[in-house]
Amino acid sequence: MSKGASIVVFVCNWDGLSCIEAAVHEGLCYPESVRIIRVTCLSRLHLGLILKAFELGADGVMLLGCNPSQCHYGIGSKCIDAEYEKAQGVMRLLGLHKEMLLLANMSRGDGEGFVAKIKGFIVQVSNLQYRKTQGKY
Repeated sequence: MSKGASIVVFVCNWDGLSCIEAAVHEGLCYPESVRIIRVTCLSRLHLGLILKAFELGADGVMLLGCNPSQCHYGIGSKCIDAEYEKAQGVMRLLGLHKEMLLLANMSRGDGEGFVAKIKGFIVQVSNLQYRKTQGKY
């Protein structure tokens, strides 16, 4: 499979991780340029970690978590929604396109959905990179 854009996926330990595990179990492939970082809950993630991923060379960052009503801790979706919006605001100030960051809430075990979402995100980020090189960013 082609390398594609470098993507960091911060994934919650619960439903998000189960999507990746299901994809692997079902023999589904996603590009080798995808790096998975497991966190207990996306609510534990903060702006600094998201920006650090970009600083270290990520072309895009995906936040993969549970559906809001299924968070194992009950408050995860509210926390990550606020952090996601804050991150997009700071990215705009830094000249980074907000579409280089994606929040994806998925149901437990949706391997096919994860693979489709990550492949679509890679295409989106690659298109942004192309537009930037063409001066249309």
